[in-house]
Amino acid sequence: MAKKGRTKEELDREWGELVEEHRLAMPGVQVLFAFLLILPFQNRFERLTATQEYVYFAALMCATIAIILLITPTAFHRIQWRRQDKEALLQMSTRAAIAATVFIAAAMTASVFLITDVLFGEPATVVVSCVVAATFVLFWYAFPLYRRSKDR
Repeated sequence: MAKKGRTKEELDREWGELVEEHRLAMPGVQVLFAFLLILPFQNRFERLTATQEYVYFAALMCATIAIILLITPTAFHRIQWRRQDKEALLQMSTRAAIAATVFIAAAMTASVFLITDVLFGEPATVVVSCVVAATFVLFWYAFPLYRRSKDR
């Protein structure tokens, strides 16, 4: 029997759900990261403004941190293998996954900002970036938290 009264089967099911969620998130972050890695080697990159360079670097760092957070459960699981500590693994992994979504949203918003700024400049950059950021907040955090509060 696991901590908090959850059975091994329940913990295994929760772990399986978490792994599936990571399988959905990881490819998107990896593609974004790859895009950000090759961007400095493009000819037009030299023409970025200082603001665009800072936004690019912020996007790159956010994507990097998101990947680190998404892979964290794998490393934790391997190190804790067969130590009957799946409850701690699930708690840490859930926190890491939620934190990863924050960094994914930030990286994607910064990337949209950069691309929109290069293509259209202001005010389109501000409008599009704010809409993208608000959409992340609404769908990834506000709706689930609202639903969670209604369930209590």
